[in-house]
Order: sequence, then structure tokens, then C-alpha cells
Amino acid sequence: MYHKKPILKKSQMEILGLAIVVVIILVATVFFVKFSALKTSANYRGDFISSELASNMLNTLLKTNARECSQLTITELLQDCAQGVAVTCNDGKTSCEFIESIISDKIFHETLDKWNVRYQFLAYTDINSPLIKVPQDPCKSDKKSKLFPIPITVRTMYIKLDVCG
Repeated sequence: MYHKKPILKKSQMEILGLAIVVVIILVATVFFVKFSALKTSANYRGDFISSELASNMLNTLLKTNARECSQLTITELLQDCAQGVAVTCNDGKTSCEFIESIISDKIFHETLDKWNVRYQFLAYTDINSPLIKVPQDPCKSDKKSKLFPIPITVRTMYIKLDVCG
């Protein structure tokens, strides 16, 4: 009988097997580095916290009573501000002036400013000419916003809080 001679010797087959194992390990290492070490993680927790902070701040603000303005809520004072300023507070300020000062000097100063959270508060019926804007400079980076509509007689007023990222 005729015997075929093997193409590779036993030592050559062992080296080839070892080379295949090394290549598989290298490919696995490349995939590991690409998908885990270089992966940019999304900041879902931070985004959620900023969004909830904006929502909770506005919700609380709108329900707050102002002792200096006949115990009217901030919502009622904002409605007055948007409809022509009929309310004058104890300190002689109009509803618009009172809201702007209480927001910037008291409410947000005692919370967001102390927590080093950058923000912008807007109250408007027309986004291009807001009635109240605290502070004057907008967020320069990513932001999470909450928008609350407030009904007034002729149209809708919007209250917006941007929490800068």
C-alpha cells in the first residue's frame, strides 16, 4: 500500500496551533479594549438629577406664598405680571419686580447658587422678550429644562428653568 506523507510535521502543527491561539487572544484583547476601555459612558444619572431638580424647583416655586404681597402665590403674581401689573407689594414693588428680586436674591440664591448649580429662569409669553430673566446670561453648555405653562386671560405664559450641565 501507498502511504501519503503528511504535509506538516508534528512540530509544525504544534507551532501552527500555538499561532492560532495567540491570534485569537490578540483579537479578543482588541475587542475588549475597543468596547470597554474606550467606551464613553452616558451620564443618565446626572441628566435625570438635573431634570428633576428643574422640575421640583419650579413646582415648589409656583406654589410658594409671598407674605409681602397679600399672601398671593408666585403663580398668581406671575399671572399679574403678564397681564399688566395690578398688584403692588408692601415694599412698593410691582409683581414683576417682586418676583425677579425674590427669585434672584432669596429663593435661587439660597439653593441653586449655594449648591454651585448654574441655571437660568425665564417667564414669558413671547420667548424673544421675556418678562423675567434671572440671571441674564443663558447656559453656555448642555442644559436640562423644564417648562410649565400658566394660563392667563388672553394667551399662555410659560415658566422655564434651565439647569446648566
